[in-house]
Amino acid sequence: MGLFSGRKRKQRLQEAGVEETGQVVSVKDTGMTINDNPRVVLTLQVTPADGSPAFLISKKQTVSRVAVPRAGDAFVVRYDPDDHDNWDIAGAAQAADTADGGQFLQDASAGQIAAAATAAPGGVQRGSAADLLASGQRMTAIVREFSPTGQTVGDVDPTKPDPGDPLYVFKVEMPTGGGSPIEATFIHRVPDSKVATLALGEQLGVAVNPANPTREVAIDWDMSPVA
Repeated sequence: MGLFSGRKRKQRLQEAGVEETGQVVSVKDTGMTINDNPRVVLTLQVTPADGSPAFLISKKQTVSRVAVPRAGDAFVVRYDPDDHDNWDIAGAAQAADTADGGQFLQDASAGQIAAAATAAPGGVQRGSAADLLASGQRMTAIVREFSPTGQTVGDVDPTKPDPGDPLYVFKVEMPTGGGSPIEATFIHRVPDSKVATLALGEQLGVAVNPANPTREVAIDWDMSPVA
């Protein structure tokens, strides 16, 4: 039971709230949606940096249908130290942010992400395509948006192969064979010979990290575009 109620609790959270990292323990679907976005019961474990005991917090939350939190995801949460039921999500702790520091990749357009990557290249996550192609789960991705970042592989890491290949932001949709498709956003190199073939609706052969399929995607250019 909270010590305050209504507006006073919100004010208390703003004035006395503490921000810590919370890790998602479980996500339970309530069966309700708001504007096609699912309403879930989100439970997180918060481990205070001051060494005090970890604790669980839980509440109903409306989340994006294309970025539903998963167990293990980390968020910055703001909570009342005297009332742990009074809390809110302040931001993503591990998601890559755009240049303004507050907009999730999944919510931005490919062009906005490309502009952010150009302005602050260290602020956008880039995984190892070679590792994913060697061990990731193979899928087919349908291109929904793409935009050049204005950078090349060599601009980011001159030691990488094909330093002259441009880097693009992709937003793709990957059918799952019955369930809702996975929507992913990532930055990837495009071989010079493939740039002219990029098109909305094009199908690409990809490999994904099953633990993070909305972010960690590698395009197999030897198999793309898919006929």
